[in-house]
Amino acid sequence: MSIHLEDRWYRRTRPQGDRVRTARYGQAPRYRAHFIDGNGTRRSKAFHARRDAERWLVKTEVAHLLKEDA
Repeated sequence: MSIHLEDRWYRRTRPQGDRVRTARYGQAPRYRAHFIDGNGTRRSKAFHARRDAERWLVKTEVAHLLKEDA
């Protein structure tokens, strides 16, 4: 399972480089959380707050791991 959290307002020029505004700057929602499960299915959801996106990713990952164990 691969999980990611994307800031849709900024991107980096290089891995440790400067942050640059994107064309979506100022448009809501700011964060997009997405993951690819073991079957290759991509799921995503948009959030206004980073902590909400992180919380959703953790809950989704735990649910996926529990489902694999069953």
